[in-house]
Amino acid sequence: MANNPSQLLPSELIDRCIGSKIWVIMKGDKELVGTLRGFDVYVNMVLEDVTEYSKVVTGESEMA
Repeated sequence: MANNPSQLLPSELIDRCIGSKIWVIMKGDKELVGTLRGFDVYVNMVLEDVTEYSKVVTGESEMA
């Protein structure tokens, strides 16, 4: 296994993060922060102590 994170396979990198706090950015303006407990071959994740964040669109536009 490679020691340099840039040379790791994605699954190896995720495996090294088990037990660590991670930040997951999902489609649809949703983000999760929690402790990674496990994952499967499809990268379904088990997170503990999760906080979910969502973007709120107010409909206002900003002019520069």
